[in-house]
Amino acid sequence: MTLIELLVVMGIIGICVAMLLPAVQNAREAGRRAQCLNNLRQIGLAVHNYHSSVGAFPQGRFAMYDPRYAGSNPPCTSPGIDKSLLIQILPEMDQSPLYNSINQSLAIMAFENTTIWAISVASYACPDDPSAGLPRLLSPSALKGSSIPGLADASLSMVFTSYAGCFGNLGTLALPTPETQCQVAPQSIAQNNGCFNDLSPISFASITDGTSSTLFLAERTNIIDVYDSLGWYITGNLGDTLIAAMRPPTNFLKTSSYTGDPGTAASRHPGGVNVLMADGAGRFIKTTISSWPIDPSTFRPVGAWRTNGGWWVNLPLPGVWQQLATRAGSEVFSSESY
Repeated sequence: MTLIELLVVMGIIGICVAMLLPAVQNAREAGRRAQCLNNLRQIGLAVHNYHSSVGAFPQGRFAMYDPRYAGSNPPCTSPGIDKSLLIQILPEMDQSPLYNSINQSLAIMAFENTTIWAISVASYACPDDPSAGLPRLLSPSALKGSSIPGLADASLSMVFTSYAGCFGNLGTLALPTPETQCQVAPQSIAQNNGCFNDLSPISFASITDGTSSTLFLAERTNIIDVYDSLGWYITGNLGDTLIAAMRPPTNFLKTSSYTGDPGTAASRHPGGVNVLMADGAGRFIKTTISSWPIDPSTFRPVGAWRTNGGWWVNLPLPGVWQQLATRAGSEVFSSESY
């Protein structure tokens, strides 16, 4: 074999390797995406089992009732949000020991429950989301707004999740507060139109759009070292274990796009996000799905604004993404719609 022949063979081998690498990477990504979708199915099955036992879905967001911090008239005077739906379904996820280690009479943010903050549940983390599933040390600013005295001064770790329940197409508060004289306006109740929000009980009977056309769960990826106050698996806040369909799904949560409004479905999978419908069917929703127009300066629906009462008005016509997020909007879809 001459030197020229050797170089030709090496060149051919190099071309073959270059052609093979993208295929290997695509196969690995397909495997990670399939595992992510399987995680969503496991969570969805646990919610279905919870519904079979209780007769309703776990409430997405509710105020803490810890007598030390909830004030004189909870939930109206409660200063914080309590346990997430992911915490409530732990027994159905074969995590009864972890669930039983939680002092259920106290807030999930209480010092007595901080030991479970750093305990991972494998099915709560997408393999493409490097910041989820492992404990991360929280910065002092992440706990600065906590209603638990002294919590911000402690050195604590938190496990982050990649998955969230669908609040609806808006993140309107429907919990009583002193500012609203402990009442909730009908407009706010109407805008809690997803399967997991401030209302209870919500059951399969509440899904009049049909379970195959109603968004149940979705991915919500995290940004390492940027938002360590979002994505916690323990609390039912929007941006932690709840998302709203105000903005269309994205491949990653851009640091410039978060303005304090509801969390957005996001993933690190090319082209879209994994979601689970209420009937347990998994879907891959593309980022190009029809959605109402968003003002780039405010990241809110064009022309819409939030009233002093907290609900949204002057909303544009909803897109398919917003329609999927509602449980009782009377929409009709075909499989080609999304």
